[in-house]
Amino acid sequence: MEPDEVLMPSRQVRARYNVSDMGLWRWLWNPELKFPQPIYINKRRYWPLSALQAWEIARAAKAEAA
Repeated sequence: MEPDEVLMPSRQVRARYNVSDMGLWRWLWNPELKFPQPIYINKRRYWPLSALQAWEIARAAKAEAA
C-alpha cells in the first residue's frame, strides 16, 4: 500500500455498494466474490480505494465475458 493511499471506512464502502454491514461481512467471507480484505486500524475496517477500484474493474470484465 502506498503511503498516500486513500482509505475508505466501512461506512463509506457500504454506501458505495449500497449493502448492509451483514452484506459486507458476507462478501468478505465469500471466496468466489474475491472482495478485497480490509485493513484494521484500532479495530476499525478500512479499504484502500485502489483495491476497491481494481475489484470493480475485475467484476466488470467478468460480467462482460459472461
